[in-house]
Amino acid sequence: MDGNINKKSGPENSPEDEFEATPEACEACGGELTADKVNLEEFENGKLYLMENVMAYVCQQCGEVWVPEPVIKEFEKMMDTAKKHSAEQNRPVKPAAAGKKIASKKRTGKK
Repeated sequence: MDGNINKKSGPENSPEDEFEATPEACEACGGELTADKVNLEEFENGKLYLMENVMAYVCQQCGEVWVPEPVIKEFEKMMDTAKKHSAEQNRPVKPAAAGKKIASKKRTGKK
């Protein structure tokens, strides 16, 4: 394998399929980049968002991680979905018939 990950075509592509040719070298130190799986983590407002085993480029010299834009976009989309779901779960529920006494009729058998 020459270090390149081929871009596939079709609607079933995952963000990992969107890799272009491996960048020439690490922009931080000039070291060699290789494709590897990493975990993306973001801690925001007391919550940890985690996406495990995503493809990224890792510098073999300095360890810098370069995540392709399609993978970042998918991670941001996942975070937005989780935030929206959390907001829906934390929405106050309006109590039904709060403060009202519900009367029931006793049946006596007489008409």
